[in-house]
Amino acid sequence: MEINKTVETDVLVAGSGLAGIKAAKELSDLGHRVLLVTKMKIASGSSFYPLKASLGTQVTKDQEDEQTFLKDIEEMSRGMHRQDLAEVYVREIPERVKEYWDIGVDAKKLEGERKACFAPNARRIYLLSDWDRIRRKVNEIFARYDTLSIMEKTVILTLIKEGGRVTGAVLLDENHELVLVRCKAAIVATGGFGSIYKHNLNPNDVDGSGHVLALEAGARLVNMEFIQFIPGITSPKYKTLFGEHTLMYCKDIVDGEGESLLRPMLPEGLSLRECLEIRSTHGPFTHSLESRYFDIAMMKRITETGNEDGFRLQFDPAIYENKEEFYTVYLDWLKERNVNLAEDEIRIAPFAHASNGGVFIDPHGRTGVDGLYVIGELSCNIEGANRLGGNSTGACMVFGKRAAEHCSDYIGGVDPGIADVKLAADRLTGMFGEPTAADADVEAAAERARAVTEKIREILWYHANVVRSEEGLSGALDEIRGLEKVVDLPLLFSRPEKRQLAFKTRNFLKLSQVLLLAMLERKESRGAHYREDYPDEDEAFSRRLFVSADPEGQPHLEFLNE
Repeated sequence: MEINKTVETDVLVAGSGLAGIKAAKELSDLGHRVLLVTKMKIASGSSFYPLKASLGTQVTKDQEDEQTFLKDIEEMSRGMHRQDLAEVYVREIPERVKEYWDIGVDAKKLEGERKACFAPNARRIYLLSDWDRIRRKVNEIFARYDTLSIMEKTVILTLIKEGGRVTGAVLLDENHELVLVRCKAAIVATGGFGSIYKHNLNPNDVDGSGHVLALEAGARLVNMEFIQFIPGITSPKYKTLFGEHTLMYCKDIVDGEGESLLRPMLPEGLSLRECLEIRSTHGPFTHSLESRYFDIAMMKRITETGNEDGFRLQFDPAIYENKEEFYTVYLDWLKERNVNLAEDEIRIAPFAHASNGGVFIDPHGRTGVDGLYVIGELSCNIEGANRLGGNSTGACMVFGKRAAEHCSDYIGGVDPGIADVKLAADRLTGMFGEPTAADADVEAAAERARAVTEKIREILWYHANVVRSEEGLSGALDEIRGLEKVVDLPLLFSRPEKRQLAFKTRNFLKLSQVLLLAMLERKESRGAHYREDYPDEDEAFSRRLFVSADPEGQPHLEFLNE
């Protein structure tokens, strides 16, 4: 476990989506030395997923709207949100949205007001788009700071703690070399975990590594069962985000035989037209609305047949007569990619998208571990069982600034850590173990590891998707536990060129079990979590589900009123 390099900084920031960018710039403006590490390149992750047209931010209208906004969040969270975080958001987002331009993001205010996804009331919406331009501008802005260093294609393998506080980390850089970082604090914004599913609407770097990192550092996870599944286009352009608002112009969704997929699923009193109109108001699946049959019908047919090609939407050509900006931005973006909803055969299926849960934080992004802050989608944030559209981007700005400001005060009162090379090497050995066979077939071990990660992605997509059950979840958990036995992580990590694979495989094995355990524990249906064997929301489960690591490093789950 040779540490090739040591770096010293004031704050380590991990992740370069909106949250990481905001925090890094705020700390740099305050005069601190910042090391920003990102798995890919600057301005990456779900914030800048290339196969979507735009992102939105929902903004409180005025002081009177603050209470209305809070009620909207509470209603759709189904009791699973944290009130103090929501209060901070609705109060501060009007100011934070003005700061998009400071970090290189052009945020265009749409005309008038509009209801965001799941939002009962209309508000101002700011639209973010043109990821390439944003990336250029962010790089230009960051280049102005002598105190800001950047390491791309780099991951954090583990955080180092001394005296109960974070004082460093071990990185794996783009050359597969190990780097020890000494710091006073870390702000982690590595995003969600969508790519742990076979079909997802995330870049490959959105892999849940931050969840495992934080859990092993002593932080807790919460609401992990509430994963958003959202329709994505399977054809003609796979993994393209589908604009749910276009369902207002959809006549039906049909199977390969041209038969209506949805009509046989609808209960008496709910028409096809009504279901599609409700479904057009929100992107992710939710059990909370009658539109749930739309997603359930697709997923049940896929799991029954094993056919993942998706289902065809029949659109009214009148959709192209709607000149509302929210439509034209999306339709023009599709046109640039040679996709026409009225003329092409458009197929969709449920894709894993975003996590409403994550690391438990307070209004300053603190995790309960001194020196460790978490922001962005990695955090539980203000969300509950459902997430209102436009809140995730805004939360990156609100809590990115708050975490940076609190972190600035915190590091002013602590000394740098003394994390040494031996401590770092021992930590890695504890994670990956010592290789036992020097002459083992490394390539064969690597092939097994790659097969395991792909198998995990398939297992989760088939059994931890929109439709869940005790039988499916328990069988998936047993299968993944069996996969642990065929992976030789010590051997892989001993070879520098295989360390990235070993790290990914380890994270997938650990995080997939956390997700399945959380879904098994919540024996009800609520928001994004639908149990076919417990199809109703149950007051007995009105508490949030927390995950911590026990002394042996195994996940411990507990319902708490926090």
